Amino acid sequence: MNEPFHSEPFQADRTYDQVYLLFVDASGYSTIVRSNPRDRAAHAFDLLRERMRARLGQLSAQRRCARSDLWSWRGDGGFFAVHDDSESVARDVALEAARTFLTLDLRHLRDEFAQAGVGGELHVRMALHKGAIRHTGEGRTGTIHSPDINLAAHLEKATPADCLAVSEDVYRTAGPYAELFAHVGSHEGKDVYLMAGDGGPGGAAKAWLAGRGLSDGFPVHAYPERPSPQEKARLLDAAGEEVLDMGTALRTSSSRLVTTERPARFRDAILGLLRRGGTYRCYLLDPSSDAAATLSRQYQEDMTRKIKDSLERFGRFKERYGAEAEGLHVYQTDEFPGFSALTVDMHRPSGLILYSSYLMGTSRYGVIERGDMPHYLIGPAAGRVFTRIRQLAEARASEGQAQRVL
Repeated sequence: MNEPFHSEPFQADRTYDQVYLLFVDASGYSTIVRSNPRDRAAHAFDLLRERMRARLGQLSAQRRCARSDLWSWRGDGGFFAVHDDSESVARDVALEAARTFLTLDLRHLRDEFAQAGVGGELHVRMALHKGAIRHTGEGRTGTIHSPDINLAAHLEKATPADCLAVSEDVYRTAGPYAELFAHVGSHEGKDVYLMAGDGGPGGAAKAWLAGRGLSDGFPVHAYPERPSPQEKARLLDAAGEEVLDMGTALRTSSSRLVTTERPARFRDAILGLLRRGGTYRCYLLDPSSDAAATLSRQYQEDMTRKIKDSLERFGRFKERYGAEAEGLHVYQTDEFPGFSALTVDMHRPSGLILYSSYLMGTSRYGVIERGDMPHYLIGPAAGRVFTRIRQLAEARASEGQAQRVL
């Protein structure tokens, strides 16, 4: 009769090679916290932890892996350390535990959540890396040190929901498990291989691209249409020096400056900027320009009338607020910019640009309203995207192309 198997603790003051570090995180954490009382949400994440621990323990016992246990868990995630003098044993335990949890246990855990009345959506991100660790302290209460822990933690953060990512170090020795993974890109100098939980064709590659984008991409905040006046006001409230408002007629912006609706958040935000000594520069088309005539034909609307109405409203705003509105400058240009933009201190390291490209012409659905087009909020972290849009805005505002009319 076989004796029950018990894993050993990591010994103090010892370095272990080829330790498999498995990170698990609940990417649906916020939806569960918002949808449940605190104790129910905490219980839900306790279930997640225990299911992962149980799966790892079961496989460790079956393969008689020397050392494997949860090392750290904080609320919605943590990591496990797996090691055996025979590396293939530790590899099989770590990879099989992660694969089985993702493809089987997670589905069962979601059913348990539903039966227990746990609201929200449960998704997990998992990452596996291996390396040498140094253990100090006693047993499972000690501390382990290794730069590989940081790499594994960072890889988990980059992993799409309901996927398992492994580093090139793990993939090279994955043996029969290698066929489960697809090469999807790199992270922190390491090639990354991914397994998607749904197992569909191209699922791993699509999941990585959806979360990470193509090579040399940059983070951009996208919105399906023009943000509300309240949201634009938040952007304006952050301005310290200068706001540029660029479009064709700026009908929406000028209307918000003279609205009788209350609260008038957009107008109040502009007034706040001007009272702080900032400048609000508005750029619209010259109503007598060829570009205005072309747009009138394409959009089937009186662009000249729209522009003149906007100028009248800007004038009313300046007249009403007098000296307080000295910082409002209105310009006309004879070139169609191809995009609208609201920039905030765009020459500062903390600058922001909200922009949207125009579509020319009409569709079978009628005129395409610019406010219905996707809008994008970017900062310097967007790299060349930010630089390019800023250059386009600067070109329209440069001397010789713009004439101040108010």
